[in-house]
Amino acid sequence: MSSSDTEATAPKPVKRNTGAQIKQANREKQRIFREGSIETQQHAHTYLTTWNCDKSSWKFNKARQLWIIRHLYDSSRMPLDMFEIAVRYLAESMGKLRDTLLEDAQLVANPTMAVTDEQKAQRTRVLGLMPSHVTKGDAKMQKRAKASAKAEDAKDEKDEEAKKEESVQPVEVEVGTRERAERIIDALTKPKVVEPVVGDSDEKPAKKRKSDEKESKSDKKAKKEKSEKKDKKEKKEKKDKKDKKDKSEKKDKKDKSKSKE
Repeated sequence: MSSSDTEATAPKPVKRNTGAQIKQANREKQRIFREGSIETQQHAHTYLTTWNCDKSSWKFNKARQLWIIRHLYDSSRMPLDMFEIAVRYLAESMGKLRDTLLEDAQLVANPTMAVTDEQKAQRTRVLGLMPSHVTKGDAKMQKRAKASAKAEDAKDEKDEEAKKEESVQPVEVEVGTRERAERIIDALTKPKVVEPVVGDSDEKPAKKRKSDEKESKSDKKAKKEKSEKKDKKEKKEKKDKKDKKDKSEKKDKKDKSKSKE
């Protein structure tokens, strides 16, 4: 056997995961373990209860919110009473999160809406039947599997398609899950009803009128007081002027009488 043959048949070195990839995978495993723990579940329930009963001491926590979203349809981790609070809590969400929650709920409530493979995978993820995140190592393995599948012949490709069709069959929904999805859809699509303050519409104009009346009365009073002060001042000035005149006249008379003498 020549050296060229040995070089051609030599196996390629297997790429090992880097330290960063291993750490990332370990962190993902720890996250999945934490999410399944009773302690994490209790923290999430306390978070919802505090929001519902004591909003002054409640603080937003992204990790708790993500746990609630991931376990909305899991009756073992999200009992009915907690679910109802969670629905009211998530009904206040806005933007992209609100749109995603609505889309997820529609896919769960109506399996026929999941037409594409992506939608079917999304529905499966929402129902908690697969991890919500994929590690870098898993992503690489999936990429390699896809590349090898493309390189296979037509027969193997047909087999793969048949297997794929079997794997994307609609997931059976447990009793109550569809009702939960419909409840979420209802909460997210129903317009917010702003409860009017008792007597708000009737009392405001009346209050305004009263305030206007008070203002007009106060203005009148101020004007009256001002005019009275002005009159008093004028009277005083007239009196002072008259007294001064009388005084000067008396003085003149006195001086005249003295001169005659």
